[in-house]
Amino acid sequence: MILEKLLIIELEATKAIADKQKEINTINAVKELLNQIDFSSEVVPLGNNEKLKNLLSALKGKQLSESEIQLIKKIQ
Repeated sequence: MILEKLLIIELEATKAIADKQKEINTINAVKELLNQIDFSSEVVPLGNNEKLKNLLSALKGKQLSESEIQLIKKIQ
């Protein structure tokens, strides 16, 4: 019984680690996109999710992933 509970806890922790790693990968991808911007001549629309999403999508050259969209919502 205790080993089963430990196994469940271990599986939950492993899933949490995988989720956080995915979030870190998404953050790094968005940072790479933002590093393409010349902030001295370009205004980044922080108050507008849709405009920021369109800007990053244009920089990426394709639609953003769901995790990237969720990150944009999180930083707004």
